[in-house]
Amino acid sequence: MKYVEIALAVPLDRTFTYAVTTEQNPDNVPLVGRRVLVNFHNRKLIGYVVNESDTTDSTYQIKNVEKVIDEAPIFYPFMKKFADWIASYYFCSVGEALSLMIPRGIRPKKLPVLPPRTSLPTTLTPEQQAAYDGIKNDLQHGQKMFYLYGITGSGKTEVYIKLMEDTLAAGKSVIFLVPEIAMSYQTLERLQARFGNQCAVLHSGLTGSMRLGEYLRLFNGEARVAVGPRSALFAPLPETGLIIIDEEHDNAYKSDESPRFQARSAAFHLAKMMNAAVVLGSATPSVESWFHAQKGFLKLYTLSQRYQGAMLPEVKIVDTSMLAQERILSSEMASEINRRLQNGEQVLLLQNRRGFSSCLQCSACKTVIECPRCSVNLTYHQAKKKLICHRCGYTSGIPTACPDCGEKKFKKIGAGTERVEDEVRRTFAGFELVRIDYDTVQKSKNLQETFRRISDGEIKIIIGTQIIAKGLHFPGIKFVGIINADLFLNIPDFKSAERAFALITQAAGRAGREGERGLVMVQTINPDHYAISIKDGFGTFYTNEIFYREATEMPPFFRLIRLVVRSSDENTAKSECDKLRRLLDWLLETMPNQEERKSIEIMGAAPCLLTRINNNFRYHILLKSKNLQSIRKIVKQMTKKMERLPKNSYLEIDTDPTDLF
Repeated sequence: MKYVEIALAVPLDRTFTYAVTTEQNPDNVPLVGRRVLVNFHNRKLIGYVVNESDTTDSTYQIKNVEKVIDEAPIFYPFMKKFADWIASYYFCSVGEALSLMIPRGIRPKKLPVLPPRTSLPTTLTPEQQAAYDGIKNDLQHGQKMFYLYGITGSGKTEVYIKLMEDTLAAGKSVIFLVPEIAMSYQTLERLQARFGNQCAVLHSGLTGSMRLGEYLRLFNGEARVAVGPRSALFAPLPETGLIIIDEEHDNAYKSDESPRFQARSAAFHLAKMMNAAVVLGSATPSVESWFHAQKGFLKLYTLSQRYQGAMLPEVKIVDTSMLAQERILSSEMASEINRRLQNGEQVLLLQNRRGFSSCLQCSACKTVIECPRCSVNLTYHQAKKKLICHRCGYTSGIPTACPDCGEKKFKKIGAGTERVEDEVRRTFAGFELVRIDYDTVQKSKNLQETFRRISDGEIKIIIGTQIIAKGLHFPGIKFVGIINADLFLNIPDFKSAERAFALITQAAGRAGREGERGLVMVQTINPDHYAISIKDGFGTFYTNEIFYREATEMPPFFRLIRLVVRSSDENTAKSECDKLRRLLDWLLETMPNQEERKSIEIMGAAPCLLTRINNNFRYHILLKSKNLQSIRKIVKQMTKKMERLPKNSYLEIDTDPTDLF
């Protein structure tokens, strides 16, 4: 009989003791690093063995494990150490952190073997060579943290690949992070073409068995390059020498569910653990990363020219404040689209809102049809003839009459990608068109084939949401139209301007990447806003944005921890959040260090901007300080002293939140 300490993916900050019988482990092999199946509160859960002994001092009745899943260990000691840090920093359990790292599959399944490498190394431009040489030299002198700032189309990936080749040649492994694997397949293809089956892919789109198969290839040393979105950071690579985070500004690197980790911050800690280098890269750096680069915490290298001499596109701002509400395309944009299509060129149109219309409004009393489960409007989807909530997925038919006044006529307010597609098809009939958004991606079985047809010039008009602005290279696109740039600014959040600038700039960067100079046309009712006037460049945007951040005491000048209490009962959510506020006030008052006490600001309790999501009412508290450790300390004390929340009530703790919805 052996006793094992097991970490479970439950929100309890402790391990659990179980027994393993001789029948379950006849050879008496060490069990640390393996997965087991256990019965926990009448649920079958996968647990992770983190310790074992021949005796126990537990006073509780000890259950036997149901099954030892793995024949050999499948996670390394460094992964447990990393999970400990994730658990502490992001206020989750070690089991929840380990569940991020280790696939749930039981029987590994290998992905198809790729043909031999077919891509030959390209010759670096003088700028690329200078960046590569500089980083290589800095690495030899102990510098480990870098930022590669390169305008869209400047060839950052080729610099990454050269650094990867050096790392692999030195016997080390590489982690290469991309924002979203589905939209970054071109990067993946380039890496696989260069490194072949040394690449393993880790992402949630794989089945559990396929993910386990790729994971074990890395674990066993068959592959030494882990590629994927944020979860690929947890690849089982004990000899990690280089971590690359491409498009590091992207909000997809922040998890929106527990553990709410930020891949960039976690990567810095992992690199320190492994004595590895980190290279961040983007054409639109996050404000926080650029701030740290300016302070010297990150060594900055710049690519200011497009690859093979391609010019940055011309940017034209079109003021649509006087455009009729029912119009989607201004006369200037419609005329330019027509000219480009007649010349045989491709056109990309960005509208960052899916569906046909953002809402249905009663023609008489102006009532807007809302989701019965969330504090948001229902979006009208014409293709399905349905109203859909983009928060919880609630779906309903079109109402026959207004619930408030009985009027039977409704207005379709706002335009989504469906409506843009409808108008463009009618206006430019005869040209093949594709719409790429969450709806079409979900049901598409061959997205890569669609991208191939775009690359080959077969599809002339591409309409989509932010998906089409991320890391895609389509050489035939010479014109990009931003339908409604103001959509990005209408979100009341401290990062709204940053997200607007990044998305518009990234979308604009798809134009004219090869050959003649492209054109970007931006429709807006705020033509002078610093986030929309992208032709002024990142430097001008950053100067304005960093002034705003400092004035409002927001990151990077202050650090934040957000507490959200949610419950199916609004009064419960409010009262429990109020209780936490009183506890935090008491803890703050009793803090012995007066200077530290004065440095902390507590805001709330207050209803969240989105007060209800999926029938859960939400109230929040925001803690703010220049010193993150100070507010981490008080939140940790709070978690130990707080009362257990009522049934169907939950506490979410978000370190370094990227939105305050």
